[in-house]
This record gives sequence, structure tokens and C-alpha cells, in this order.
Amino acid sequence: MELIATCAFGLEKLVRDELKTLGLWIVKIEDGRVTFEGEKEGLIRANFCLRCADRVQIKMGEFEAKTFDELFDNISAIEWEKYIGIQDAFPIKATSTKSILHSEPATQSIVKKAIVTRLQKAHKVDILPENSDATYQIVVKCNKDQFVVCIDSSGDSLHKRGYRTKANDAPMKETLAASIIKLSDWAQTNESSETRTLIDPFCGSGTIPIEAALIAQNIAPSLYREFAFQSWPWIDQDKIEKIKRELVKAKEKPSSKSKTNQPSQPPKIFAFDIDPKTIEIAKQNAKNAGVFELIVFVTSDFNNLNFKNFTEATFITNPPYGERLEEEKAVTQMYKNLGEKFRQTSNCSLFLLTSREDFPRLFGRKEDKNRKLFNGNLRCYLYSYL
Repeated sequence: MELIATCAFGLEKLVRDELKTLGLWIVKIEDGRVTFEGEKEGLIRANFCLRCADRVQIKMGEFEAKTFDELFDNISAIEWEKYIGIQDAFPIKATSTKSILHSEPATQSIVKKAIVTRLQKAHKVDILPENSDATYQIVVKCNKDQFVVCIDSSGDSLHKRGYRTKANDAPMKETLAASIIKLSDWAQTNESSETRTLIDPFCGSGTIPIEAALIAQNIAPSLYREFAFQSWPWIDQDKIEKIKRELVKAKEKPSSKSKTNQPSQPPKIFAFDIDPKTIEIAKQNAKNAGVFELIVFVTSDFNNLNFKNFTEATFITNPPYGERLEEEKAVTQMYKNLGEKFRQTSNCSLFLLTSREDFPRLFGRKEDKNRKLFNGNLRCYLYSYL
């Protein structure tokens, strides 16, 4: 079975590495998606374990179509009956970019008609009631007349881990937070025999420290949420429960060992925010994720922190961007203050996400690395100071 893990642009290699760690064979990497081979177990494990991907989909077909007749014929040729039963629901979602068939509603209508015709013939029925508990979301993406057709197995996007019941005004997606952590020297250090302190001086609802704690404790990010594939009758429920038990057992094992072959101490994770209500939200989210004991939450303005006390630490943070005009002046000053504060630290690194292209100038130091990422539809930059 050919599967696709979708992701935000710029995160494809991280998703590839995660899939390799799961023992899955990579077919190809393209913008925003990684195609891989996997049977039912691979589909289940990818949904539970991928930290940086948005969705896991079953690839049903890939073809070129410049007319609706060609689209109908190609969709009709796909063996939909392998997965979709007589009573199962199969809504269609289509997107089209720079293509002759640019009408998304018309594309959805043609695809629906083609699948209905195929299933009616395959199941030898005249009516498809679509009233079962199983839902197969059909995803059709067309770019420059090239179609990729899939069935989404995830349901809600994988960034919805289930622990964040409340959030501040501008929450970061959990998948992006995990990706930034993976790109930092903190993740690389804690995969070895060492432990390094992680500090988020603008923690908001706690997404970055919570994702870091999940990584440190080898906790599958989507262990306790629901997926679309769980309603599919051809997916063995016993297999799902077996994999979940394995993942629960795996999270109890230390993620790394010291040079003396003894379990290493969990890394120290500190989360600061100026707003006491926001800190309370972050604490509750950490409790929901089962990592509250691993994180030290403190209500504090970062300006009041003594940065001279910070040594051998990695700062990973997503501070306010100042997108609104009335906020820009305050955020500009905050970036300047952060640069002055960070220069007081000893042997520390900083990984900061912002949409501001002028951040290095305000911070007072040219970045060691600069990586373009997307926070939703907003183009941002991950500035790395090593």
C-alpha cells in the first residue's frame, strides 16, 4: 500500500527521517509530502507517531487530466471497492492550482459521480446510502493538470494531539513546534548521552515545552486521540490496541542512557510567560499531555529574568511577531531587549521563529542559520544562533 504523509513546506526531510525511524520505506519526497510504503500497521503507526506531519493518506491514483471526461475515466479506473463498502460515506474535497480544470466544485462533482458509478457496479447495487459509521474522506489535489487522489486516514489534522483544550490568542501548531525542536541542538544533544536545559521565555499556551517533554520521554504524540481509520471495518481493532500498548510501554523506557549505562536524568524544561492566565492554560495543557512534572512553569516578564544565570541551555521560542501596527513598536523593542539579554548568557543557543525579516538587525547579531518555514499561511523564519 502506497501512503503519503503531508506536511508544511520545509519539513519534508524531518518527516522522512521520522518515517525511516518507524522502519517504513521512502518512495519519494516532494514539496509538502513524503510518499512511503506501508501496510495497515504502517498506516496506524504513522498516525500515532509522526510529530511533524499533518496527515497520513492512502494514495489511490496519480494521473494527468485536462478535460472532465479524462478526469472521470481516471477516477473510474481506481479500485475504490477495495476500501469503501456499500453503506460507507465518502465526501470529496478538491483543490486546483494553475490547472485547466480550475473549478473545484465541478471537480468534486465529477469525482463523486465517477466513484459512485464504480461502486454501484462493483457492489451490484443501485443506491449507496452512505449511512454507516465509516467515513472515507477523498482528497483530490490538482497542480498544473497533474492529479493526486487519496483517502485521508487521519481525520483531524495530526497537529491536534488532544492535550490543548485551551490556547492563547495566537497558538503555534503542535507539528511546527515539534519540528523546530527537532531542528534545534537541544534535540540532537538529548538523543546522545548528555542532557541540556530547554528554555522558552514566551511559552504562551505551552506548546513548545510540552512537545519537548513528549520527545524527551519518547511519548507518541497522538497516542490518546481518535483517527478516521478507527471506524474502517477492514482495519483490525485488535491490531490498533496492540500497537497502542506497545507505544505506552515504549514511553516508560528512558530515551537515552548515560555513559555508565544508567538511565539519564530527564532534561530540565523551563517555560516563562508574562501573563498568569496564560501560564495556567499552559499548566493544564501539560497535565492533559501527561508531562506536567517535567516542566517548570513560571509567570515572569523575560525582562525580569537574570540571563547571567543561564548556561549550557537552548532557548526555543515563538515570541509575538507584531503583525498589527499598534503592536509593532513594542515588539521591536522586545527583540532589541532580547538581544541584550541573550548576550549575557554562557554557552547558550537560540532558535526563534518570527515573521520579521529584520529580526537579526534588531537582535544585534547575524544569525548562524536561517530557515524559511510556514506558521499556518504566514511565512516565517527560524533564526538559529548556535
